[in-house]
Amino acid sequence: MDRGGPAHHLRIGCDTKVIFVDDQIPYLADALRLLEGVRTFSSDTMTNLQLRSSGATSLFVRSVTRVDHALLEGTEIQFVGSTTAGIDHVDIEYLQSRNIRFAHAPGCNSHAVAEYVMDWIDELSIPSRATIGIVGFGHIGKLVARYARARGMSVLVSDPPLQEAGFPFPSWCTVEPLSELMKHSDVVTLHVPYTEQGAYPTRAFITSDQLHSCKRGSLLINAARGGILDERCLADLVSEHTLRAVLDVFDNEPNVDQYVTERIPFLTPHIAGYTRQAKENGVRMVYEAFTGSSLFIPPASHLDKSTGPSSAVSLHSLKDKAHTFKELRRLTPLREEHRTPPTWEELDVIDT
Repeated sequence: MDRGGPAHHLRIGCDTKVIFVDDQIPYLADALRLLEGVRTFSSDTMTNLQLRSSGATSLFVRSVTRVDHALLEGTEIQFVGSTTAGIDHVDIEYLQSRNIRFAHAPGCNSHAVAEYVMDWIDELSIPSRATIGIVGFGHIGKLVARYARARGMSVLVSDPPLQEAGFPFPSWCTVEPLSELMKHSDVVTLHVPYTEQGAYPTRAFITSDQLHSCKRGSLLINAARGGILDERCLADLVSEHTLRAVLDVFDNEPNVDQYVTERIPFLTPHIAGYTRQAKENGVRMVYEAFTGSSLFIPPASHLDKSTGPSSAVSLHSLKDKAHTFKELRRLTPLREEHRTPPTWEELDVIDT
């Protein structure tokens, strides 16, 4: 699978003894078996003792594994790779204190999440001339904006750090404070990281007051991170038919608040980024960071996947007591991405 040549030509950044790979990461274990000592593990059973007793030097995880002092202290781990865009499950300061190399996959699932948002907008019959408010204008927010603009929607954006940095927002985006965006949008979609520190922390930054200020009947989509909004207030507003909501992420996952799941009908178990292409992007990025070589993944994927626009809105309701949150996530088939984003140039000529 590797185009960089035989194993002895790989530019490994640390002394490889044993490599541990989450057994739900596709392709990676097979690719790394060109090196010696690859073992797979279940995220439910990985322990500090397992890492210490194996002499493992490298660890590849998903977002469900918390990588911190408790997992790594006393181990020989020299490299951690996470095949995810987000890194709130990783204690970066601890890794730096131990001089442990770290790699992840920023942007790997951006298109998958943007498609998820747009599929819901289509599924819930949002008018093409509606106003969308995009909170966070990073990889995903920019893609959502492009799709929404091409659909005919008016685009509002709130991203104070980018605005402070002098970012050149597109002329067809209206930049507004968060409070104004919440009031004026028919759809509010959140695309910010979870942060507790810094000038613009996002923990619980969508407050009850802001939710109450939203237009009656508007739709709020959270496919960013749990813990960034007042879920119980949102659940009350939805149950009162004041707002509509789609939640893919939740505070305190996987222990999701039943109060919320009983009141909001449109729920998915943190799978907005679950597409074949996103998974492959994440694997390639961490593999290349680890080895310095490119990874070829055959186009004929063996993975089970669902196809078509409707697959993004096939709900696995969290009300179903037969499954836990983790089981629902594991049982959700990978989607096949089906949209092509318009170019910036195509968007600039709309309405001119």
